Amino acid sequence: MSRLDEIETFVVIARTGSISRAAEQLGIAKSAASRRLSDLEARLGAQLILRTTRQFSLTEEGQSFLANAETALEALDNAECGVRDDVQKLSGPLHVAAPVSYGLSKMQPVFTQFLIDNPDVSLRVDFSDRTVDLVQDGFDVAIRIGDLPDSSLVARKITTVRHCVVASPAFWDLHGKPKAPEDIQHLPFLRYENLRNREVLTFERPDGTKGAISPPQRARASNGDFLAQMAVADLGFMVEPEFIAEPYLQSGKLVEVLQDHEWFGLNLYAVFPPGRRPTRRTEAFVNCLQLALG
Repeated sequence: MSRLDEIETFVVIARTGSISRAAEQLGIAKSAASRRLSDLEARLGAQLILRTTRQFSLTEEGQSFLANAETALEALDNAECGVRDDVQKLSGPLHVAAPVSYGLSKMQPVFTQFLIDNPDVSLRVDFSDRTVDLVQDGFDVAIRIGDLPDSSLVARKITTVRHCVVASPAFWDLHGKPKAPEDIQHLPFLRYENLRNREVLTFERPDGTKGAISPPQRARASNGDFLAQMAVADLGFMVEPEFIAEPYLQSGKLVEVLQDHEWFGLNLYAVFPPGRRPTRRTEAFVNCLQLALG
């Protein structure tokens, strides 16, 4: 067994937290993955992973070796990709998960240009605001807006997504335009359902201090455009991503308030499945996305 196979197996085990899952991703038997790890530890003369029937953790030596091993594997991948880039065109399938509103309004030109530039790539896009399982559903990359929870997923920030407080002109005429977030604390709120903290609106004031309010929820939905139509009908206010609110603001159907406050501070991420390197076509697509939107 080569040293490279042993090191790669160790890295996948460390990333997935399981010898069984690592073996599945590498396409080898669990016994083979376990043997590679044992051979590596024997060759190094150090225990890299503490493993019992209920516990799995890296030793101090394992943490140090993992950082160096990942750097070395990445350098090797980059060297191989550099050669392939010179002699090969991008080809094969690309499976992307993207949020509905952002995907349709901002990403469509990127998808189109990417296919024009890479005629041998076939594209499948799943537009959904749900959080997909990248491994189980077979996605190469998912585009997500929000605060990413701690996980084994690898993410790359693309850009910051600004949010704004909006409602219809009639709504502000009735309740008065707020001068501070506390002024909307008791007003009916139209809530985007997919945010992790659904009860609290966090914000940052112009002086940098932070705060939070919990207005009463008049309606909840997993799609921002649906809620925007409710706001147009004077049913409440929203804290919407600017890319959704923009056409309604331009037409005058919605009016923004508290423009000098920052809401949520959410980012747009490209999220990759754990335990395996992104393909060249996936990396190329994310680079195009970052260039166009970042």
